Amino acid sequence: MSIFTNGNTLAVTVRGPGKLHLLSYQSNSKLGNVVGSLATTSQGVTKYIISHSYTFERFAFFFDGAGEAVYSIGSGLARFPVNGKNWKEASLVSWGSASVTTGDVEAEASKAVNRDNMITAFIVYQDN
Repeated sequence: MSIFTNGNTLAVTVRGPGKLHLLSYQSNSKLGNVVGSLATTSQGVTKYIISHSYTFERFAFFFDGAGEAVYSIGSGLARFPVNGKNWKEASLVSWGSASVTTGDVEAEASKAVNRDNMITAFIVYQDN
């Protein structure tokens, strides 16, 4: 199942307060990298959707919070842990790939323009 094609996006489910950080990089139209976060204050469960961008081909994300964080792909029921708590050890995905890997994108993040609360991730559910 290819990620970001045919409606298969990433859903990230977290427990407790924290921030989902997202880096969009490797622009196919020579735009600069974009990085930012989207916070939740919920003590319960929050579900984020990470949307694709036609401009960027690679994405990295991590959850900075005390609770657990897992992701799923498209309509799949399998859940996998979100890796890392910083850009040195983030979860990575390329447009059209079938899996999420882990890697160091600190250099890409350091070149990015900050867009906190304006990234292509959205909160679709919060259980307070």
